[in-house]
Amino acid sequence: MNKRLTVAVAAIALICLCTTCFFAGCNGDEGDYNYYEVPDADNVYAEGEEFAKGWSNDNNGYALAGETDAEGNVTKDGAEAQRLIDVTPSPRQLDFMEMEYYTFVHFGMNTFTGNEWGTGDENPKKFNPKKLDTDQWCEAVKASGSKGIMITAKHHDGFCLWPSEYTDHDIAASPYKDGKGDILAELTESCEKYGLEMGIYLSPWDMNASSYGDTEAYNEYYMNQLRELLDGRYGPDFDGDGKGEIFCVWMDGAKGEETSKEFYYKMEEWEALIHELQPGCIAANMGSEVRWVGNEAGVSRESEWNVVSRGDTANQNWQTSEDQQEELTSVDATAEDLGSRELLEKYQDLVWYPAEVDVSIRKGWFYHWDQGPKSLEHLLQIYYKAVGGNSSLLLNVTPDKKGLIPDKDVERLKEMGEAINASMSEPMAVESIRVGDGTAMTALDAATTANLLDESTYDGYTLSKENNEYVIEIKLDEPGQLGRIDLREDQRSSQRVEEFEVWVLNSETGKWQLIGDSTIIGNRRILMFENAPTTDTVRITIKQSRSNPVLRSISLYEKVATDTQE
Repeated sequence: MNKRLTVAVAAIALICLCTTCFFAGCNGDEGDYNYYEVPDADNVYAEGEEFAKGWSNDNNGYALAGETDAEGNVTKDGAEAQRLIDVTPSPRQLDFMEMEYYTFVHFGMNTFTGNEWGTGDENPKKFNPKKLDTDQWCEAVKASGSKGIMITAKHHDGFCLWPSEYTDHDIAASPYKDGKGDILAELTESCEKYGLEMGIYLSPWDMNASSYGDTEAYNEYYMNQLRELLDGRYGPDFDGDGKGEIFCVWMDGAKGEETSKEFYYKMEEWEALIHELQPGCIAANMGSEVRWVGNEAGVSRESEWNVVSRGDTANQNWQTSEDQQEELTSVDATAEDLGSRELLEKYQDLVWYPAEVDVSIRKGWFYHWDQGPKSLEHLLQIYYKAVGGNSSLLLNVTPDKKGLIPDKDVERLKEMGEAINASMSEPMAVESIRVGDGTAMTALDAATTANLLDESTYDGYTLSKENNEYVIEIKLDEPGQLGRIDLREDQRSSQRVEEFEVWVLNSETGKWQLIGDSTIIGNRRILMFENAPTTDTVRITIKQSRSNPVLRSISLYEKVATDTQE
């Protein structure tokens, strides 16, 4: 039901200047959630015209990369489209995007004080989880489908969950295990046991550090702590080289309000050190490799582009108080535009900067006894819109004072994993795939068909303009009711598709029926269908693209009867 957004120039300018946009009605509270696809009411076709236009013969009037005029010269618009697809991910970014869904664990001094943001002067003796079990954490999050854990090694209050040589405000000063505890070491063992990647959140703001506010002194302090965390003592050792691996260092935009204007974080030096110590590690959020989506409500944009302006300001929003955390729980996802052609033509310096959606399973990021987990339907909507909308999902869980994820949350995570797995439990067997313009169609050979149906490889299929290939027709072994479709682009060739439709040949009426439409595909686009008609033929029409669509994979799943309502 998603049409390409048309944004006024004034609105675009405002979006570029703002660091947070707000969406009334999406404040993280419980309500009615619906992630099923409904075609846009404006997409009405006369019978026989359903497949008349596509990217290779019409492209909604937009130029293709390298498009030439009658004299053979590349047009301005053709050069602009080429400029967009010339931006591609680094190998590190490409690997990171395969994670798709991983888990935040907010646990620390705030767990014991009941605060979301501390003060930095808390007594370390308050920290004493009596039943801490990182195996329980890993078992619970793995059941939800998560591929990794990101631990708050240090939050804004400066209390460290590992014994740091550079501060006394750490676990060594607490009664936990008589001052000999190291939660990061415990989590390392659990992650390796459960096959989960491990990431680290190291707050740039440290309320306890005496050097905070002095750029040079604090830079040295922060980098020393990075060295402790990334020297190989922490993280699972899956390759057996004797060195632990950290998949991500997560740094947010929190900054002390009382600091001088001259004080700043030396992010480039931090990021260089991260890559020196852990070459495969992503610097996320405030780093240059993965961007914050712009809110903490679990809302992603309708069209989430990976190619954006280097001058994107979303990650430069300094939080200076706990009150501002509430402001981040709502976002106007339908008004934001970071990657359309109209916007990017104003900027010369473009980068590959994919989005990450971060949201907590509860209202707060740390444990509070009077809060409970979000409903299953809410979590599923977040998952399908984030992971299924070309974003990574970082879902936070909140261990309690005992050091355990609460039972209700454990159960909800299990339900979430079961529901997602159920949606993929019945792959629809494919007899053949043809490509063309809807009339002249050519069958793909068996090897190409197998590759296009296998998302574990990048050997999919590139549609041809010369052959006017904009319709992909999938013939099923037997009729069925489509419940879910996953589309993936080969992002080694950038992100190209701007609009597509999903059609089925209705077995009862014998006519083509539009059941879904959307804009971008990117790393993964998931469309869920609640009442699709029985069919034995599915068509995907690429309506608009920046150049030849390069598809990595197509996966179709039959509708499975489930009841996710509470």
